[in-house]
Amino acid sequence: LIWEKTVKCINVQNAGIRAVNGRYTLSGNIDGVSAYRKIGVWKEQEVEFCLYRYDKLDETKWWFISIAPKGSQPGTHDDKDFYMAPASLEHSDIPPESTWAINDYGINPPPTIICKSQLPPDSGEESGDN
Repeated sequence: LIWEKTVKCINVQNAGIRAVNGRYTLSGNIDGVSAYRKIGVWKEQEVEFCLYRYDKLDETKWWFISIAPKGSQPGTHDDKDFYMAPASLEHSDIPPESTWAINDYGINPPPTIICKSQLPPDSGEESGDN
């Protein structure tokens, strides 16, 4: 089973930054695996949140929930990184459900992740600055 080809959407929930929570949909590839995006509001600005995997210089793979500057690919020092999690050794091509930690812009609690193989109806994404 190739996980990345079946995961169409990811629900992010319980994050201390409420604007991060919600449904992320499949949106291209970063680091050779699927990346996911959602539009939201942060600090009174409409932004695109991205959930993606990044291969760091030390060759470890990490998942991030970030805002990249408009027109930029995520994975640079200019990103606003909220949360991060190490990629699992068994399924590094899908984000882990519960090993998330806060990063530069995040606040506790870190989120939990639910991967979905098909797009459910939108269940009222939260938005806000907290």
